[in-house]
Amino acid sequence: MPPLQRGALPPVVGFIDMDCFYVAVERARDPRLLGKPCAVVQYPTGQRGRPDLRPEDDRWRTGGPMGGIIAVSYEARARGVTRQMSGAEAKKVCPEVILVQVPTAFGKADLQIYKDAGDAVVDLLASRCDATEKRSVDEVAIDITGAAEHLLASRAAAELGAAASAATHLADSALSVDAAKVTRSSARQGHDKQQSRDTSELADGWEEVLRRAASDPVAWRLIAGAVVVKELRQQVESTLGFTCSGGVATNKVLAKLGCGLHKPNQQTLLLPHAAPVLLKDLPLDRLPGLGGDFGQAVKSRFGVQSAGELLQVPRPDVLKQFPQRGEWLLALAAGDDSAAEAVKDRQLVKSLSNGKTFFGEKRLRSLEEVDYWLGELTGELHRRYLQQVEKHQRTPSTLQVSLTLDQKEHLTRQQPIQLGSQGTPEQILQTAKACARRAGAVSGVISLGLSLSNMIPLEASSASLSKFFGRKSEGAASKEKGEKPQEKAKAKPKEANLLGACFARAADLLVHRLNQRPGLESCPASEFRPAKGSRSGRGCFGGAPAEHPAGDSERAGPGAQVEEAPL
Repeated sequence: MPPLQRGALPPVVGFIDMDCFYVAVERARDPRLLGKPCAVVQYPTGQRGRPDLRPEDDRWRTGGPMGGIIAVSYEARARGVTRQMSGAEAKKVCPEVILVQVPTAFGKADLQIYKDAGDAVVDLLASRCDATEKRSVDEVAIDITGAAEHLLASRAAAELGAAASAATHLADSALSVDAAKVTRSSARQGHDKQQSRDTSELADGWEEVLRRAASDPVAWRLIAGAVVVKELRQQVESTLGFTCSGGVATNKVLAKLGCGLHKPNQQTLLLPHAAPVLLKDLPLDRLPGLGGDFGQAVKSRFGVQSAGELLQVPRPDVLKQFPQRGEWLLALAAGDDSAAEAVKDRQLVKSLSNGKTFFGEKRLRSLEEVDYWLGELTGELHRRYLQQVEKHQRTPSTLQVSLTLDQKEHLTRQQPIQLGSQGTPEQILQTAKACARRAGAVSGVISLGLSLSNMIPLEASSASLSKFFGRKSEGAASKEKGEKPQEKAKAKPKEANLLGACFARAADLLVHRLNQRPGLESCPASEFRPAKGSRSGRGCFGGAPAEHPAGDSERAGPGAQVEEAPL
């Protein structure tokens, strides 16, 4: 085994994708579903006032109104059921399929049981990873460099090679190259090349890889990384009961690509020399960032369909057509590490968001209808806010409302909000209504979104107020006791800490009560102080309320549950 030179080598990156996760969660809750063709379906939309369907309720659906399919077991896929079908269509294709509806709350889907299961997976993975980046409810990128190096130092090379080769596909094997050619839609829905494999089918190419790795420290670290991912996947299954697929490479893009080649319950190693072979015929839209309009523009400009074809386009032509993103585009098509950001330790969500779409005649045509659905969205968002407070001691500082009108016009309005640790649904709703009214007269709303973002620690949520009141009161207390300023820290530190905590609590309650006053928009703490040169404050305490500019940033969509950063 060649000597390691830490810092001079690329990281070892893994990617974990849970297998049919929504189905797996339902099977963990109801063992009757094990081994049977089943699918998870959305709730029937647009039924205002429909009673909630809790996770513990009977959610099997045999008829009546039901939504589209969002997850399909491999048994049902083998019988022709796909995610593009409605529940009724799935029953026609596979009469024996069991359809389980997602729980509902506040007039929409309630995905909390799936989010909780996803969080449990992330927590388990984090125990052995340098960084754990939650990409979605069922996908996680992991930096396993440290764990791989630990294995290299503690186990024999022959043992690592045997363990990796017995459980891991190689990305440049015939099976992998064939799987890379399928379209993006087929890869997302599941295709006939995604099937369980006998371990003998994994042997292709491993003898040569192990021979070359004897003088290649990068390859050895990745081989050790494959053993780490294998052991993590086994731990997830034995502890939580969920199977998952994995990928290992030197960056997130390649690790995610490798992860999707062989499912379910399999893993793939993508060594640097294999990237050109795998990417040669890979459809461009299977690369991150190229699945939408930008990817279509690239294909139409150069008349290309695959990553390999794009790399044949002269470099100056690519840079001329896409001066801002050309370098990144070529690096992405080549699988270069520079095209992907490092794994960020992001187990916590950056924002809390939800939304609802209204099709056809169900479009919202009045502000009263918008207010009603803002109230429904508020209920769920408030519950998730309280979970952030309880589990992570974090609170949001910005609220945003987004509306998409039937003319495809997208409007967003946002403003600060002070919820502290005891914010109420009414605070969120009144701030949301104020934002909606700042959007002007609305009609024909086809999607409505609500989000709480800019998460901050609880102690920081009242920092500006407690800082103001705390400084003044501590000075007064010192004066009354005849203490010198420099002696205050020595005098009674416990009492000083208690006093500061009391003022922080008082500031939190003051903001809480002000935000409940009718007719007032949520007030940022900065507005509690007079502006320089003025004798009186404005905003919440008098004068015209400050107008907070509308947010210009777009969200992933009104139904997004976790904000997902680019790979």
